[in-house]
Amino acid sequence: MDNKENKMKKPKFKRQQAILKKLKNRWRRPKGIQSKLRLRKGGKGKVPRVGYGSNRISRGNIKGKSFVHISNLNELENMKQPIIISSKIGLKKKLKIINKAKELKIEILNVKDVEKFLKEVKEKQDSKKKLREEKSKKRVRKEEKAKKDLEKDEKENKDDKEKKLKEEKKKVLEKGL
Repeated sequence: MDNKENKMKKPKFKRQQAILKKLKNRWRRPKGIQSKLRLRKGGKGKVPRVGYGSNRISRGNIKGKSFVHISNLNELENMKQPIIISSKIGLKKKLKIINKAKELKIEILNVKDVEKFLKEVKEKQDSKKKLREEKSKKRVRKEEKAKKDLEKDEKENKDDKEKKLKEEKKKVLEKGL
């Protein structure tokens, strides 16, 4: 029996009074004393039970295939079955694992199209790199501009000081006369 066939048998378990907008369509166990759903009365809906479980062979499989979780490159050695890359891995390590799996022709279940994924990641990295370079260029320009402004201010300050000294000398000389 296939996993899809097994899932088709399962009814959709709806929460009691799911017709109300404020109550979402997620399953919640009925707890009322007179609840017909809790008492499993006919026509009131189905309640999840042990009998609805999938068979052991197909339990936990994705696309009817058993898989292995991978979190580093060492676990990828001597692997022949499909893999799932752990979500806790960073992008650099994920790219290395994907490239190695591509080399070994191992199927990756949580990446739909490997080529497309690699292409998108490369584009993102390139755009980030360009932004970083532009920011650094702007920073350098600002620093240069700030240095020029400081030099101008220093020259102006020197000129102003000289003018003030000359004016003070003139005042002193005029007072003396």
